[in-house]
Amino acid sequence: MYSVFGKKNFSTWLTVVGFLLLAVWYYKLASEAKFIQDDAFTSLRYVQNFVDGNGLVFNIGERVEGYTNFLWVLLLSAVSFLAHALNLNLPLVAQVLSTLFGVLLLVSTYLLAKKIIAKNYSGSIISSLLALSAPAMVLFTTPFIYWSVSGMETPLFVSLTLLSVYYFIDYEEQGKRNAFVIVSVLNSFLRPEGMFFFILLMSFKLIKNFFSAEEFKLSKKIKLSFDSSIKKSLIIYAVPVIAYIIFRLLYYGYPFPNTFYAKTEFTTQFLTRGWNYYINFLEEYLLFGLFYVPVLIQLMRSRTNAKENILIGFALVYTITIIVIGGDVLPVNRFFLTIMPMLFILFINSTTELIEEFLKGKVNLIAKYSLVIILLAYSVINYQHNLPVMMEKRAYETGLVTKMKIYAELLNTVRKDKIKIKSKNKIKTTSVAMSTIGAFSFYSGARVIDLVGLTDEYVAHNPIEVEGIDDELPVIWKERHYNAGYVLSEKPDYIIFPAGAKPSAFAECAIYVQEEFRKNYYMQLFYSKELNQLLPVFTRLENVRSDSADCGSGFVKHYIEANNLFLGMIKSGDKSLIRKINNELDAVFLKCSVRIPEVKTLKGMTFYHAGNYIIAEKYLRDAAEADSTNAIARIYLKNIYFSQGKIEEAQKLIPEILRFSPGAIPGFEQNIYTGRN
Repeated sequence: MYSVFGKKNFSTWLTVVGFLLLAVWYYKLASEAKFIQDDAFTSLRYVQNFVDGNGLVFNIGERVEGYTNFLWVLLLSAVSFLAHALNLNLPLVAQVLSTLFGVLLLVSTYLLAKKIIAKNYSGSIISSLLALSAPAMVLFTTPFIYWSVSGMETPLFVSLTLLSVYYFIDYEEQGKRNAFVIVSVLNSFLRPEGMFFFILLMSFKLIKNFFSAEEFKLSKKIKLSFDSSIKKSLIIYAVPVIAYIIFRLLYYGYPFPNTFYAKTEFTTQFLTRGWNYYINFLEEYLLFGLFYVPVLIQLMRSRTNAKENILIGFALVYTITIIVIGGDVLPVNRFFLTIMPMLFILFINSTTELIEEFLKGKVNLIAKYSLVIILLAYSVINYQHNLPVMMEKRAYETGLVTKMKIYAELLNTVRKDKIKIKSKNKIKTTSVAMSTIGAFSFYSGARVIDLVGLTDEYVAHNPIEVEGIDDELPVIWKERHYNAGYVLSEKPDYIIFPAGAKPSAFAECAIYVQEEFRKNYYMQLFYSKELNQLLPVFTRLENVRSDSADCGSGFVKHYIEANNLFLGMIKSGDKSLIRKINNELDAVFLKCSVRIPEVKTLKGMTFYHAGNYIIAEKYLRDAAEADSTNAIARIYLKNIYFSQGKIEEAQKLIPEILRFSPGAIPGFEQNIYTGRN
């Protein structure tokens, strides 16, 4: 075979075949994990408004840079015209593009690996296999698969980051500047971190120049560090980037995206969260840090070269940065995907060098081939190990997107029917306050007030924490920037919590404990045929409750915990949880007696699902009498009466339910929406 192709040609063909196999496997894994992240819809909302001629805005008329992926938004905007011509929906286009850029990520990993790995035997078969091992290891990681099919810019960003490092090495070794600067500009347009990466890489060059300068005077050493090549690179990079920042200032009023102001916080809690985020990454993908060992051995022996040191320095600074900022609010180690290929490359390279040094002859070659096989086997096994967690996160995100799309359709239906009732051609834009803004905003067209301030300028720049809303709350969200008073002053028509009736974020808790929220909002229920469940929406109704009591925020922790325990009881059937649920609800009542309708409703629901209808009926009847808007208590009562054969009593409850929740009972929607009930 060598006589036909030659050793070098065979190595090339091996690489091509290897990539084809990786591509086939990638298609299989991507197809199994196919979904779209709710956050992707935020960018799509900007694209939609931009293409429709409303500007780069989230809410029409409000210039807020609530995205962090300028280049991605522009790319999707350009492609959307073609998508429209081909009758393709925008979410599908985003997903296809992100998946295709996953291929670019694998190619970029291979190119960087080839530049670093097996430098002493380039062109050999084992060299090709070792270089291919890096993209193969990346392929079999859940962060790569998850984020490559998510519809987000992540795979493109990681690809450009790897290519910037690749071309920086060329810049260092051969003085090839243009490719590095161009890729860095594109990466800076894609995400703000791209600017940080450019500065970081240029700092490496400056440090090298500083220590190599044959001068003792500090001022002269610094001056010599900025050689003509660096100056030209900085100028070429700065011109488009400064123009971009000026555009930001003129169009949005701030030098950084709104998300920077909404998220930025440096506290001990963030450090702890960032450290735990890092430890989780080590456990799941780096064998509890054992992948560092060969690299550290070579580093301590001063056996690493300039190229390896660039990767080591980059990974180290980036890791520290991620820890300091508190990790990521999104799942499946999105942030660490950026350096994961570099860490794999460093491990493969250092291990190969140790084999080369300590093993000779056939043993040396056997060890290298064995390394390739072991790495591939480990990667596949580790992927299967982490797969259940990834699929759980995927299922949650898929469910969230589906639910938010249904919310959008339900509220759009209400809006259209209001127009019919009022016999007008248009009605004021519906406003909705919520924390999961992605899919709902894209499908609803409503004015969306972001509770955590990512797309809301006022919340981002004027956060006000509510006393008692602390880290001990059993919530799943991490964002701490919110302004409940401002949100309620905007008088949104609806407020939606993704978890349903209970708050699941600090910002939602801050809203829930406000007396203004309790007095002017009630929980309206919509039945979703698709989900076969009732969806709660807090609907504005001025002075729906006339009593007054400022309870503070102490009760909300117990209320959330009671809801969590209730859901746990439903899922497990464990009736021993009833006592804990009641204890938490009693604590709610002691701290805030005006919350008695919520307390008795949840107690009634608990006993109902435990099969004790007699006690359930008492609590639910009390809850219904205490709150005329309480549809959920009346629905449970209706079900109890029907099961007991009390048909007349059950039917009496239906008009009461439909008065405030006209979409709660299937079959009654049309009459209510046209105003005939």
